[in-house]
Amino acid sequence: MPVITRKQHFETAQMVPLQAGKRIRSPADLEDLVATFALNHQLGAFVDTLDVSLQSAFPLATLRQSFFHLPNLTDLMLIITGVRRSIAPLRNYFRTNLRHHALADFLSIHMSITDLDMLCHTHCPRSVCPLRRVDLSNLLCLSGPAHCVYQLTCPNLTRLTMTLNDASRSVGPLLRSMPAPLPLLYQLTLDIRDDDHDVLNSIAFTCPALRKLKLLEQTPRSGLSWSKALRRLPELEELLLCTGAPLVRKKADLSLERQAILTWIYGTRRVASISATKAHPVLYHVGVWYGAGKYGGGCVTHWSKPSGVWERTISILEPSADYVFI
Repeated sequence: MPVITRKQHFETAQMVPLQAGKRIRSPADLEDLVATFALNHQLGAFVDTLDVSLQSAFPLATLRQSFFHLPNLTDLMLIITGVRRSIAPLRNYFRTNLRHHALADFLSIHMSITDLDMLCHTHCPRSVCPLRRVDLSNLLCLSGPAHCVYQLTCPNLTRLTMTLNDASRSVGPLLRSMPAPLPLLYQLTLDIRDDDHDVLNSIAFTCPALRKLKLLEQTPRSGLSWSKALRRLPELEELLLCTGAPLVRKKADLSLERQAILTWIYGTRRVASISATKAHPVLYHVGVWYGAGKYGGGCVTHWSKPSGVWERTISILEPSADYVFI
């Protein structure tokens, strides 16, 4: 077996191209990163994003050592098991599966994080989330299980995502139970239960300045009642809705879709009664993925008014499950 000298290691490290993002998927990847960056400090200094996903045992000391070589790291995605203590210097984005009692200590040290993404299965079994004792006033973007997130909101938030698992209760009451309204929030993504009949009014109560709303697994209610609720969100510019329920009797039928969408926008089912004065004041984009299932399917329809008149701009029948709905 040929012997590789330190000089050869060094020369190899100098040939590695600069990359702003690095991915770690095995302990061997982690060891290679540390060894390479130790021989070429420029590589580590260029990295600002690190994505770590380790499901097997690994040396925690090696992970800590890797951060020593990443002085400009701002975004960290950390999916690991068994870690309960602070391990990394962070400045901006943090995505993690750490349980919240461990995450509380972590965030108490890393108070400069502005974008926190907590995976849904990390929700707390207790009624009070341990993260409530942490000062999260620096957060601008927050994503995580609804049962915990509603307890953690602060007035500075601009983007919020609330996810549900099978044991979670409806999100409407959680929205109304938030400690304070969110006057700066402009983007909201929600998982919704079928019994969240009053969810739009709950959103309007908590997020009066909302501009972009995405509802997942929501069953559309009466078009007239939705129109009335949408008007309580006078700054709303975009509405995205993903549902397993049918929007119209015949998928992708232009006339039926137009009637359903315009009822939301104008608050009337009669085309002759439609006028600019009755329209939602700023809404310009409505997207619906209806009839969607676990493996995709259904129909995606997008409506906007590029020339001042509402028209269908996109129609996709039977999209795949990995279709990006934005």
